[in-house]
Amino acid sequence: MIVVRLNREKLQLLADDRLKEATVLLNNGFWTGGYYLVGLSVECALKAYLARLVQRYDFPDKGFVNRAYTHKLKDLVQMDAVLWEELQKEFSRDDKLESNWNTALSWNDENRYEMVDEFQAKTLYAAATEPVSGVMDWMRRRW
Repeated sequence: MIVVRLNREKLQLLADDRLKEATVLLNNGFWTGGYYLVGLSVECALKAYLARLVQRYDFPDKGFVNRAYTHKLKDLVQMDAVLWEELQKEFSRDDKLESNWNTALSWNDENRYEMVDEFQAKTLYAAATEPVSGVMDWMRRRW
C-alpha cells in the first residue's frame, strides 16, 4: 500500500506543476484539460496555505481536516477567516484581483466531465496567472 503524504512544500510544487501542465495543454488547444488543471493549481495553492495553519506535532482538528478535503475553492479560501478577510480588503483596493478571484471561484472540479471552450479556459488561466492581481501571485505571497 502506497501512502501519499501531502505537506505544504509538496502542495506548492503541485500547484506550480499543475499550472505548467495547464499551459502546455492550453497552448495546444486542449481547453477542458487546461481549464481543469488551472483550477486544480489554485486548489493546491489554497491547501498549501491551509497546511501552514497546522502546527507540526499538533493533532489537527477533525472538522478542519474534513473541510479541507474539498475541491470547492470558495470553501477552502473561507476556511481561514484571516485569509478571507485579507482578500476582501484587497478587493476594495484592486478591482482586477476581485474579478480574477471571482473567475477562479467559479471553477468546479466537476467540469472535468464537461467540455470547456477556449474562452472559458483562457479566462480562467488569465485570472490565475495575471502578474500582481492574479490568483496564483496573490497566493504565492501568502503560502
